[in-house]
Amino acid sequence: MKRSALHWTLAVTCFAVSAVAACTADIPALAGPDTASPARTGEDDVNSGKPGSATQTRTGLPCDVDKVLKARCQTCHASQTQYGASAPLVTYEDLQRPGPGASSGQKVHELVKARIHESARPMPPTPNPLLTKNELATLDAWLAGGTKSSVDTCTNEKPDDGVKPLNCTPDTTLKAAAPYTMPVGEVDQYVCVGIDVNLTKKRHITALAPRLDNKTILHHILLFQSPRAESGTPTPCAAFGSAAWKLVAGWAPGGNNLELPVEAGFPEEKGATHWVVQLHYNNAKSLTGQKDNSGYDLCTTETLRPNDAGVTAFGSTKFTIPARSTTTVKCDYKLPGSFQGVKFFNASPHMHTRGTAMSTERLPGGTGTPQPIFANPNFSFENQANFPISASVAPNDVMRTRCTWKNPGDSSISFGENTGDEMCFDFIGYYPNIPDKTLFGLPIFTWVTPSQSATCTTE
Repeated sequence: MKRSALHWTLAVTCFAVSAVAACTADIPALAGPDTASPARTGEDDVNSGKPGSATQTRTGLPCDVDKVLKARCQTCHASQTQYGASAPLVTYEDLQRPGPGASSGQKVHELVKARIHESARPMPPTPNPLLTKNELATLDAWLAGGTKSSVDTCTNEKPDDGVKPLNCTPDTTLKAAAPYTMPVGEVDQYVCVGIDVNLTKKRHITALAPRLDNKTILHHILLFQSPRAESGTPTPCAAFGSAAWKLVAGWAPGGNNLELPVEAGFPEEKGATHWVVQLHYNNAKSLTGQKDNSGYDLCTTETLRPNDAGVTAFGSTKFTIPARSTTTVKCDYKLPGSFQGVKFFNASPHMHTRGTAMSTERLPGGTGTPQPIFANPNFSFENQANFPISASVAPNDVMRTRCTWKNPGDSSISFGENTGDEMCFDFIGYYPNIPDKTLFGLPIFTWVTPSQSATCTTE
């Protein structure tokens, strides 16, 4: 797929993963081609297997353990794993299996124990809430007690599967004309497809929802607008997309649809609107013949809402993370007069693989008591997400964003588009949209200006 050259708007590339949360193969050593579960003790005798069902179930696990796994893990780690998860976490036998690889020496339940207590990459991943103290205590007690099997018959509900229905009827579907077949041997792949929508008058997008096809390999979906038409054939593409694309929405397991406030809508202008759907696939089991035609459904209206919605990014494009350090930068940006009456409704934090935490605060008038806007103390590159927020801002308010990284390597790291580089962006959905402004062809204000112009210090 044709991509634009990197230029002063290099930072836009980070949009390609900012809207994301994902289950992935999040028990890291479990991926492999032979992860099908052995026979399940009595499960098929008494359980319908339908999401949300509360029929009697025997899994060989105590009912309290079964309840936690059903509610908090089995959206991805079900009997038939979904969204790139590498192994089921359903029965006693599932948790007693050895992790793949002769040198691992660990069983699945030992890997689970490590992940639910890992602060940097916890399970469940965002946007799902962390396990509660009671849920952790339940699993810890069973693990510490020798992971004993049980003859309990339980009535715990399985998790609902899928995205909450929109409160509107979608009128536009953005997907490829034909399914994409994942090549044999590929485990992790990004694929992009362009779709054009031609309109005789401006419309507002009021809601968006992912259209999920092959849940076995689908890891996440991102939706961009492009200034030009892109190939309508699904084609492998860079993880960070193109510097010219503007993120509109994203989804990954545990996430949901996006319904905009009634005061605003994302605009589709008269003429051609060029969309790009980016699909991330994770074929952890190395299955053959995997096809997918996922995309996005939109609700639109010609009855325009009072405001166009936009996206801007707070954070920084100028920082250095020393070798073998844990580093936090604090970046302040004073809002100009164009932010009069602006309201925030969505946050999508983005860093790369060494990012561990991010937050954004508002200092009213520049010196007032900081007011929390958004915080993610357990950031994970593999599990990025959208978060609903609600805040009003005004000119001269200072937006303070903190990014924290842990760099265990022997070289310093700075801002860049590659995974080995780092970023510090909190993408904020807001309205009314502030149009790009230029002078003699040079940008005065664009979505990336708050990050490029921020004043940063290392804490």
